[in-house]
Amino acid sequence: MKSIKEFARKPQLVELVLDGEDIVAEYGDPITFWMTDYVDINTYFDFFKSQSGKDGQELNVLMRKLIKNAQGEPVLADDEALPIDIAVAALTKINETLGKSKTKSLTSETGTAQS
Repeated sequence: MKSIKEFARKPQLVELVLDGEDIVAEYGDPITFWMTDYVDINTYFDFFKSQSGKDGQELNVLMRKLIKNAQGEPVLADDEALPIDIAVAALTKINETLGKSKTKSLTSETGTAQS
C-alpha cells in the first residue's frame, strides 16, 4: 500500500505556449507565459467554478494569479487585461494544465466494476 506522502511534491513552474494559427496570424509569433503545474485546492476549484458560473470578475482575478513570467511573478497588474483572443487561448492552456491534476478513475472503463 502506498502512503499519500509519496504523491506530494512542490509545484513546478512550466512554460505554456499560445501557438494557435489565429494567435500567430494576429500577433506574428507564438505567445508564452508561465504557471505552476499544480495549484492549491482553493484556486483549483475557484478557477473551474468561475468558468462554469460565468463569473468573469473572479476569473480575471484568478488569471492574474495564475499567469506568471519565467521568474514566477504575476504578469498582469490589477488594472491590466489581455485581449479577448489571448485570454481565451490562455484559459484553454490553463485548463489543459490543471486538467492533468484531476482525479483518475479507479476502473479502466467507466461503468465497469472489478469483481
